[in-house]
Amino acid sequence: MAALVAAGLAGMVQADITIEQQINVDGFGPTKFGAMEGHSSTAISGNKSRTEQQTQFKSRLLRALAKSANTNTVRIVRLDAELVDEIDVANKQYSEISFQQMRDATARALQDAQSQPARQQQEAPSGAPVDDSKCQWSPPRSELKQSGEHAAIAGTDTSRATVTVTTTCTDPAKGTSCDFVFVMDEWLAADVPGTAETREFWHNYAKKLNLTGDANELQGNSQAVFNRYKSGWGEAMKQAASLKGFPLKTIAAMQFGGPKCKDDSSSGSGGSNDSSSAGSVPTSPSAAIGSAALSMFSKMHKKDDSQPAAAAAPVAPGMVQMFQMSTETVSIRTDPIAGGTFEVPAGFKRVDKAP
Repeated sequence: MAALVAAGLAGMVQADITIEQQINVDGFGPTKFGAMEGHSSTAISGNKSRTEQQTQFKSRLLRALAKSANTNTVRIVRLDAELVDEIDVANKQYSEISFQQMRDATARALQDAQSQPARQQQEAPSGAPVDDSKCQWSPPRSELKQSGEHAAIAGTDTSRATVTVTTTCTDPAKGTSCDFVFVMDEWLAADVPGTAETREFWHNYAKKLNLTGDANELQGNSQAVFNRYKSGWGEAMKQAASLKGFPLKTIAAMQFGGPKCKDDSSSGSGGSNDSSSAGSVPTSPSAAIGSAALSMFSKMHKKDDSQPAAAAAPVAPGMVQMFQMSTETVSIRTDPIAGGTFEVPAGFKRVDKAP
């Protein structure tokens, strides 16, 4: 999310840039269930990029139970050949997908969503007392706040700007309505080496895939949250893309609440009678997980698993934070990148997968 696409850049700039970033994804509930952390390194040289990413659960318990969720992946994008290589480092294999396959898959997904909308009607993942798949959404209302705060990030002075987009979901069946707030909290630098190269590369990548998003890539472990609420996130990213400067730190957060955002039923989903959520706004989205599973996790979860609290996006009074993801640049290098960086390692087996 550190490279918001800017239009109007002409020609591919031939220079090398390597960006190192830290990623932090908050989990659900007071125990931060499912919280993850990771590191990524993106190298860009002309019309090629290589992104290495390592992510893992913060909880030792979840790391032990779900080793498959701990990833060490490499993704190589070649704009000239219109190919993407997904490299599985652990198993020494890779898959290759063409841009045309990706375009075709996107077109099929859109057609399927339009022809069979019922397949999208799933229980709201937010934990809010409204079914967001049946919402009557109000037009988004956006607000920009520039606080005047400054901070040094990756050795560069940055200033803070916060974009807030609010839209109201009204559930006509239940007679309830909840405000959903989408926050892009950014620390922007006026001049960063490699800004033009980074933005130009992802602009061309999006153009070749017929994409309309304003960010280079959404982190895989948070993709579903963004896909579910495209309208709100889309407006927030659009407003953020109009800001001057290059974001060296971005906190994307989603919140819900409001005076009419409550459930007067005697029990929540799954028969939960948790006093923290019955008859009012839930204290967290943990209801979407299930009280029994969350209770078991709480008992087994060790206190020494807890991490220092990450910087948080502002939360308005009466709102519940459902989701937060932060991406912070820790270093930017402009030294030459070896040509072999953008090649699949020798001896790796090719495995064809559907895009």
